[in-house]
Amino acid sequence: MQFDKDQLKKAVKELAFEVQHFRCYVQMHRNATLDGHPTATQAVRYALLLHMRILLDFFFGPTREDGVGVGHFRRTLPEFGAKFPKIKTPKPRDAGEVRVNLHKRLAHLTASRWEKQTPDMEYYAKHFDDMDALIVSFQDALPHTLRTVFVDSLRVWERRHPPRL
Repeated sequence: MQFDKDQLKKAVKELAFEVQHFRCYVQMHRNATLDGHPTATQAVRYALLLHMRILLDFFFGPTREDGVGVGHFRRTLPEFGAKFPKIKTPKPRDAGEVRVNLHKRLAHLTASRWEKQTPDMEYYAKHFDDMDALIVSFQDALPHTLRTVFVDSLRVWERRHPPRL
């Protein structure tokens, strides 16, 4: 599917939702905000991993049907493509492995849940900083109008869902 500039403007609003929640839950995870509340801790970890999976799909694709990925921005906005560097971290192979793992463990009920050892959070956490750096590079490469929409949308979500209890 091809997206025009107006559709990409809508996409960055949705992407801001994913980015803000990813960052929020990373902060909560790192600060052990929910220590002593195992159910809440588990819920935050699941939410964190879900948002991470969505961002991995966005940056590393491929997209399906009406899915939006970074490639749509490159094709529709040549100035973005010129500024957004080739993704080096997380390495595409590492990102693919994490995506498959999350797909099988988080999004679907598969035999992988009992046949393969469950990775600890460090398996995922080692990619959090790289993901955030990728987000910053994406934001910086956006044309001014879309960057403003993205940043404004992030602020809306930050006010609604701060990373503290």
